Amino acid sequence: MAGTPTLTEVINLIKFVVSNFDDGLAVLLGRVAPPSAVDIYEKKHGAQADYGVRIDGGEEVPRPQMILESSQEEIIRALGGWENITKGFRYYRQLYPETWRLFEMSCLFVRPGGIVRDGKGGATAMIGQRFDGITAKTQRRRRDAFIRTIALFLITRPEDDKFRLYDDILLNKKLN
Repeated sequence: MAGTPTLTEVINLIKFVVSNFDDGLAVLLGRVAPPSAVDIYEKKHGAQADYGVRIDGGEEVPRPQMILESSQEEIIRALGGWENITKGFRYYRQLYPETWRLFEMSCLFVRPGGIVRDGKGGATAMIGQRFDGITAKTQRRRRDAFIRTIALFLITRPEDDKFRLYDDILLNKKLN
């Protein structure tokens, strides 16, 4: 990958971190150390036993090289590193606290298979009650819109650090 990552790549990176790491939200806020390249690679490809030797006829590219050249690492580098990513998330949280609370609750409590199984809709229903009865579908739409907005902010990194609504069709064509 050369140059600026696409919008889809950045969105997928954010979703990957939030969905695959228990402390994914804390990572995006810079509260805990970001996952290493090895952690990201293993979450994406599954942990593989390291026997300390290379088997003849095996991989042509050594595993450490594959890890460092993974697409996630390239995207993180292109965005200015974890420091820049966490700066964008903290800035958004400061500017839009209500939207942030919905995103935060969604990241913490809504998981595949569910955390709360009460027969009444689980965590999604609880979040919906807290936010004026919004449905699960609306919650997912808002979460996706949040992720898209912050991904665009991270890609464009405007010089004045202002969030804008990015609905420009030409910009979308350039980014994807």
